[in-house]
Amino acid sequence: MPHPPQPLASAQQIYASRSRKDGVPADIEEDLRVVGCMLIQEVGILLELPQSTMATAQVLLHRFFYVSSMLSFSINDTSIAALYLSTKLCETPIRLKALLGVYLAVLHRNQHIRKSIAASSSSSSALRRPPLSTGGMDEWTEGFVYQPPPAHASVWWEIKEAICVAEMQILKRLGFNMQVDLAYSHMVNYCKILDLVTIPGVVQHCWGILNDALQTPVYTHHPPPTIACFSILLASRLRRIPLPDNWWILFDADYEDMMACCGYLMWLWKRWGDPSSAPMSATEVSAGEGEGKETDAEESEESRLARWSVMWKMASSRHYVRSFVIDQSLEGDYGWVSV
Repeated sequence: MPHPPQPLASAQQIYASRSRKDGVPADIEEDLRVVGCMLIQEVGILLELPQSTMATAQVLLHRFFYVSSMLSFSINDTSIAALYLSTKLCETPIRLKALLGVYLAVLHRNQHIRKSIAASSSSSSALRRPPLSTGGMDEWTEGFVYQPPPAHASVWWEIKEAICVAEMQILKRLGFNMQVDLAYSHMVNYCKILDLVTIPGVVQHCWGILNDALQTPVYTHHPPPTIACFSILLASRLRRIPLPDNWWILFDADYEDMMACCGYLMWLWKRWGDPSSAPMSATEVSAGEGEGKETDAEESEESRLARWSVMWKMASSRHYVRSFVIDQSLEGDYGWVSV
């Protein structure tokens, strides 16, 4: 008997999520989703987990915040709980102590980066450093030394309890429906049918697009065939590879749905990636032409760094999100690391 299809978010959940009903602005909600997925990816890479495990965790995180509010649950703790749960679902078990150790190390590193950004904000030195999104992490973490807490420190028991509670909340609020169908195998099969596997780099490009798309909610909006076709469409447009007319009909995909996915990914690249490397705008992808120039005004690097710092602080505790929504401030000392 075939597996049931993975659940997708309804239109009401997409346009009126629990967080938005509680007053969280749409752009803040999307940014916090990105931050949570980035945390999953970073911790997963440091733990040498397979990509399928990290991808499953990111899909579960997006699903969870369509049925729960960011004012009620910490983004960081929920992200780590989703990763821990996905290691069980994907049969790639890890020790919880190892996961928590890497989690705390990443939090302390982010705290160091935030302090470096704050110290550089009053001078032009921040603008001379490479952006965080272009591999310039080493410049911002210069001088960072992490000292883990003692083995019997109370923080280990507190954070363990928080992660286990968050894991139970994910299971409870998603109704124990952990079915996740990723688009990687679909994409490879479709590339074989379209004879794209003979062109060097195309499948790898599509794979990278699918990885980036995990930081957006498209995996909870569209079925895997549509997501696989969107990655092929975008990669072929970026590489100027001609494909047959209406080829996506063969795979039961809709052109408007694929373009919606392209729009999400263009938003991600522009807002969280390196703007100078953004290959096309969404309009140019739709037209299949362009020289990689964005027509909209670009956000300054200083503003991007400030937004990165604020989002990581808000993701560290639900109290920061609540304080931002109610008072438009981020006062207080919450989370596992003083931020």
